[in-house]
Amino acid sequence: MKKFSILFLFFIFLFLGSIQGEESSLQAKPKAIKSLGTFEEFVIYQAPSPWYIVVQGTAEVEEYGTKNGMFYIKITNPGNDFWHIQFGQHTPIKKETSYKLIFDAKSDKERDIQVRVIQDQTWKIVVKNIFNLTPEMRTYTWEFTPSEEAQIIVFDFGKISDKSIATTIYLDNVVLEEY
Repeated sequence: MKKFSILFLFFIFLFLGSIQGEESSLQAKPKAIKSLGTFEEFVIYQAPSPWYIVVQGTAEVEEYGTKNGMFYIKITNPGNDFWHIQFGQHTPIKKETSYKLIFDAKSDKERDIQVRVIQDQTWKIVVKNIFNLTPEMRTYTWEFTPSEEAQIIVFDFGKISDKSIATTIYLDNVVLEEY
């Protein structure tokens, strides 16, 4: 009887251990994590640098660059449209794949920014989201699953809404996770 009880307990512990292992394996873990920018050193924001900046239309920027390990842009006029100030990076985005974009951001005055996932050359917006920045540095997270392939992630600092005022925006620790 003792042998049966010990064997029975052994199988119970073995069974419970396999259930616990299954539960932990059900948690989604990223397939790939790509750091898009920590901005620890000055970067020239044109080819061949992965980041680029575009200021067009009626938008005006006093200066931009890297300061204290962050990207910053001092906007004096956000322009008349969201795409008048763009800060972007080419990175492949697969369709029907889940992603999580994580970044730290703040602005001297409260305002909004937009993040878009777009196709190269056609500039077609595949998916987008608006974030409200405050003077306190915060971590923002955005989960998305694009229905089409895309090649660029763009931070729009132009005129998104009436909240899109002239101020300085700071961006750091941009990470893209694929699930």
